[in-house]
Amino acid sequence: MRKTAALALAATFSLSASAQPDEPTLFVAHYYSLGATVATYIINPDGTLTLADNEPSGVWSDSLAVSPDGSVLAVGNPAGSDDGSSTTDEAYFYSINADSTLTLIGSAIIPQSPLAMTWLDNDTIAILNSDISNSVINAYDVDFAGPTLTLADSEATGGFATNFANDRSRSLLFTQDSFANTIFRYEYDNAGNMTASGSTAQGSYPLDVTLSADNAYLYSAGGISSNREKITGFSVNETANATPLNALPGSPYVSSGNSPSNIAVMPAGDYLFVGHGTDATVRGFAIDKGALTPTSAFFDVGGQGSIGDMTAYADLLFVTDDTLESGGARGVIVFRVDANGDLSQIGPIYDTGVPRPEGDLIVWAPESADCPADTNGDGTLTPADFTAWINAFNNNLPECDQNGDGSCTPTDFTAWIDNFNTGC
Repeated sequence: MRKTAALALAATFSLSASAQPDEPTLFVAHYYSLGATVATYIINPDGTLTLADNEPSGVWSDSLAVSPDGSVLAVGNPAGSDDGSSTTDEAYFYSINADSTLTLIGSAIIPQSPLAMTWLDNDTIAILNSDISNSVINAYDVDFAGPTLTLADSEATGGFATNFANDRSRSLLFTQDSFANTIFRYEYDNAGNMTASGSTAQGSYPLDVTLSADNAYLYSAGGISSNREKITGFSVNETANATPLNALPGSPYVSSGNSPSNIAVMPAGDYLFVGHGTDATVRGFAIDKGALTPTSAFFDVGGQGSIGDMTAYADLLFVTDDTLESGGARGVIVFRVDANGDLSQIGPIYDTGVPRPEGDLIVWAPESADCPADTNGDGTLTPADFTAWINAFNNNLPECDQNGDGSCTPTDFTAWIDNFNTGC
């Protein structure tokens, strides 16, 4: 369903197309009524964080999205604007500088709560607008020279949708309806046109729908539904298949935590971590051909509702603690995930300096030089990469192919040894 309309941005800056951070960068949104910000942290090689910026972003900042080329950050404020009006919602756009600081480009009023955002390409953004009874995906063409947002297409997507999972490799967008316990698939093109292409129902809330790094699997958290313990896993079908998803063997999986709400899948595809709303714990699962098995990995963040969001980069897991108690620690907790899936905290909790760091937590990193032996993607060659290669071989993941012949066979083991000995 194609529509055309324009939203003017309040222009303050002319975008430089070459802008992007030089280092891997973590972005943290603050859902705060007295002055929200987006904090940016440089992710150091040892896993520690260095604060780069803490830029004002109106009020109630929740959703974040970085353009594929790393040049622009979009921020969605779904609970009102900073002009005191609770009936209007805003999107902010920032240029991301080489030092991971932010420069405001402008802002625009959004018709309805922007609970999620994702870039379809470097100048087209999809915004999920929800008001509990009606959810719509709006795709906008973003013209930074104006700058303006022009509505390219709009698709209704059920009663209450709250997040996206975007497979850019196949131009597929997934979202969910928590009222109908259904996950929807949409195809899109480079002009922002979207086409509904099937749905899959499940037996619990489909919260925080999350794709694996290779887009082969999709997972969702069940929240307070279905005994407050379920995580659902699917294999992702090709676009031509009218059924978007197939349930994985053993799905839904049972967590020993209370009310699973957040999901993070490690880039190597070997482990998945779940954050829980009621008991505020983080718990780990091993992944075997998509299927999940609980591990002993565990961390107690704090009181009920303390987990804001989770995300993963290389062998690091990031969790926000949005503890509201006076004097309580709040901010970003960093863990290293070892080859056995165990968690080791790196440094102290990183205080973001602003209350309620419970909005989106995302990472953007520049492309590194090709290093096929670095199978776990942590930027270094260690024996852990052999374990990651075994996992890739057993699960037929792209990282298995070490000789570049397009297939995963035992000859790739010899190629991995050669690549490891050659170094990066």
